[in-house]
Amino acid sequence: MNKIDLETEKIREPKDYLEIESLKVTYNQRGQETLALENVNLTLPEASIGAIIGPSGCGKSTLLNVVAGLNPSYEGKVFLNGKTPQESNEVALILQEYGLLPWKTVWDNVRLGLQIKGVSKGEAAERTEEILTQLGLLQLRKRFPIQLSGGQRQRVAIARSLVLKPELLLMDEPFSSLDALTREEMQELVLKVWQENGLTILLITHNIEEAVFLGHKIFTMSPCPGNILEELTNPLAGDHEARGKVEFLELTNYLRQNLRGRE
Repeated sequence: MNKIDLETEKIREPKDYLEIESLKVTYNQRGQETLALENVNLTLPEASIGAIIGPSGCGKSTLLNVVAGLNPSYEGKVFLNGKTPQESNEVALILQEYGLLPWKTVWDNVRLGLQIKGVSKGEAAERTEEILTQLGLLQLRKRFPIQLSGGQRQRVAIARSLVLKPELLLMDEPFSSLDALTREEMQELVLKVWQENGLTILLITHNIEEAVFLGHKIFTMSPCPGNILEELTNPLAGDHEARGKVEFLELTNYLRQNLRGRE
């Protein structure tokens, strides 16, 4: 490698996959306008994990809906790899309730998105089997959601998103209904998925420890109307031993005190 190559390698930085500038969202309910988000500015580098924390009702889910392309009624700029949310076809969203169809098996729930996109039966079957195997669900493929534990249903929801091969994975309080141990297991799974698939991930959580464990960037939001009060780069993200470190406790305490002071 010559000198120019070395210099280029040294200054190269990952590009931002998600760019939000001066985002404003207003709802009109019964003739009355409610300001949900105001002057939100946020960037998230490609192939990294961002975690959003903030008080209830601050507009976190509203923000995610805009990024997912579900709410086109906004002011400001939102770009996903240079495209607007409505132009992008590379986003998958996982909701709190998993969104699984109770009358369909695990196999059919995961395959559904591919069917909707018109993927051939052969390719759909191949991709479904591949992702179920990757997430340790293949042996459960004939079960229905009611026959699964909370953690298993969450795995199926993740599989249904990953089978579409998205570039950006959005997660809205994905583990809120799980017990503590299962929640930690799912956090480890998110890291595994991120490492193996090179995804960009943006998740909402009320759990500060979860944000510190997963988020390369941590965004703290204000009460409604929501905006980004603080953006932290987190060197502990992705460290499987992080929970036992003093730095982990210090960062979680810092974030907790900041949130309490702003509620």
